[in-house]
Amino acid sequence: MFFFILFLIGLVIPFLLIKINPNWIVWIPSLILFFAAIVMYGKAEFFPGEGMADLAERLYFMMFGIAAIGSILGGVIIHFIRNR
Repeated sequence: MFFFILFLIGLVIPFLLIKINPNWIVWIPSLILFFAAIVMYGKAEFFPGEGMADLAERLYFMMFGIAAIGSILGGVIIHFIRNR
């Protein structure tokens, strides 16, 4: 349920930017979330914490990843809406 809410938040973010003219602006949130997920994965993999800290870093990676997937899907939907 928690990850579904994060997915929906990621999906809604590009729709907030739909009125801005440049077509590339809807891809900015997905890129930011994607790079945040990569940074958190690198932090968890190469500089692991102890016990629960390591688990929290991996959960942050999953949260940013799910939000990035939702944002990419929202960008694709907006792309198809604008090109229709």
